[in-house]
Amino acid sequence: MMKKFWSMLVAVVLLLTVLSTAALAEKGPKAHGPREVKIAEKAEKKADKQAEKQLKKLEQMVDKANRDIEKAVRTAQKTPYNDIDWLQARVAAITSPVFAYAESIGAQVECTYTTYYIDGQYVDVDPLRVINVIPSDRKN
Repeated sequence: MMKKFWSMLVAVVLLLTVLSTAALAEKGPKAHGPREVKIAEKAEKKADKQAEKQLKKLEQMVDKANRDIEKAVRTAQKTPYNDIDWLQARVAAITSPVFAYAESIGAQVECTYTTYYIDGQYVDVDPLRVINVIPSDRKN
């Protein structure tokens, strides 16, 4: 009888030990609840809207710069004196803010040269176009 009692007691203690170990196990990382997912989605949408806004602004800047370059070329073509140096300086002044803004948002702007006949000679002038956009929050 005593032997049966001790074996039953050992079995119960062993069972309680196994069950209590599982109860004391450390919980894993907390799963993302719906609130955290919504907050992350909202932040991502906001970042996408911001990047879209920046790209739109850059495209507007490029369009305006190209129009200004065309005006400067027409002015240089109409004048009787040699103003090619003025034209090149004007083009540089028009394009430099566009390049600076593009760099600040992680985009690239490329010059594609167009040849114009100005003051008796052919001159390459560089209208702009956006070639690569990498939103600044995703840059390395």
